[in-house]
Amino acid sequence: MRGLLLLAACLCLFAALALVANAGLPERATYTGVITTQGLVAPELNALAPPFTAAGLDGEAVSLLELRGKTVIINFWATWCGPCAAEMPALQALYDGRLEDDVRIVGVNLGEDRDAVARWAEFYGLTFDLVFDPQGQIAGLYQLRGQPSTYIVSPAGIITDIIYGPAALTQLQAALPPSF
Repeated sequence: MRGLLLLAACLCLFAALALVANAGLPERATYTGVITTQGLVAPELNALAPPFTAAGLDGEAVSLLELRGKTVIINFWATWCGPCAAEMPALQALYDGRLEDDVRIVGVNLGEDRDAVARWAEFYGLTFDLVFDPQGQIAGLYQLRGQPSTYIVSPAGIITDIIYGPAALTQLQAALPPSF
């Protein structure tokens, strides 16, 4: 009897695995995203990047929708975050090297004041866009799991790569389309 139960359990497990292998698992974006007239908007690979508009360090608004047509790197960071500090030189080097290629970097600061961000930008010599997320609304749209987190968005607005943790220059370069 015990052997028969074990055989039945194995057959059920095999059948379940075959069913999942044949049907596939649903994409997480199906559950975390929103379907709009433009398609699936979700903080997931191969989905539209959630749009946002935020005030920049220079006082100008930065809109992800207005950056369509360019490759955009969205980097979530904070001044108190050690790994964020470690990746800033790589982000700036990439920005300096790809200025002519329609690549924009948008650093989204998580809840800090303008003076702290300005000191940080000056210390690291940052010239790419820095925007503020004082209430965590942008972080919420991207269901941020921690910082630093970096999203590569294609000119069509699709998330093509996500890097969790500090991004190295080689990782960033590999995630971007080749320069012309």
